[in-house]
Amino acid sequence: MQRIRLYIDRASWLCAMGSALAVTIAATPVPILANAVIGTYAQPNVLVADGNTVYTAWVFADNTGLNGDLTWGTQHDFFLPPYATLIPGGLGTAFGKPDPGRDFFSGNPMVFEFFSPPGTVTGRLVNQADQVSNHAGDLQFFRFTINTNAPIGQGNFDLGPSTALTDTASIPQPFTKQNVPFTITSLAGDLNTDGFVGIDDLNTVLGNWNATAAFPNFPPGDVNGDRFVGIDDLNWVLGNWNAGSPPPPIINVPEPATTTLFITACITTLRRSKASPTHR
Repeated sequence: MQRIRLYIDRASWLCAMGSALAVTIAATPVPILANAVIGTYAQPNVLVADGNTVYTAWVFADNTGLNGDLTWGTQHDFFLPPYATLIPGGLGTAFGKPDPGRDFFSGNPMVFEFFSPPGTVTGRLVNQADQVSNHAGDLQFFRFTINTNAPIGQGNFDLGPSTALTDTASIPQPFTKQNVPFTITSLAGDLNTDGFVGIDDLNTVLGNWNATAAFPNFPPGDVNGDRFVGIDDLNWVLGNWNAGSPPPPIINVPEPATTTLFITACITTLRRSKASPTHR
């Protein structure tokens, strides 16, 4: 009897331990894989380095890749390049804009930290509430000008290393950082940045006519930043037609093989001329 009772007691102990372990596993919070995107883009995405025109940079988040609801917070440092100048009062929050067709965020205001170090704008968004799947929107905006000494070509606004995404339990979540590139040009309408508004720029627009791109990207030829190539972009180029200095003409230098054939032909012709009798 003692032996049988001992086996029963051991079985009861094992069952109790198993139940406790199951409760412990169920009570342990499982981190949610956010699969979100946090990044920046400028609108429009072709910027003229005139030191005067005001443009807007947006910090956006997109958690459409989430499965299920998630309340989360994000923080970021926005780096303003040295060739851009923030205009006074040119930063703030705008959830869901400038693309009202997309779902948008709702939540608490941001807490800002300014200009540390110089040339850097840092903005922090905390306790962003009621974020659910299939939502995307713009969190913050910065208005700026592009200096006249800005490098011509491609650039982007960057988010610093302190950018982070956390859930309600302040558990860090994975995310992708996407800083959408833009083009800096010296002339309005100069899409290929060669210092002249002409046929190449027109072909860029016409060659991508009616093209679209998904947020936050832009199709080639989309000058005004509406993610569609159409009449507004065409007018932007035609309105500045022939502005700037035409690039020097391209001189086609014949290939060595072509040059050799040409010289051979000339020598053959000369030999034939010498061999022919002279008529007087």
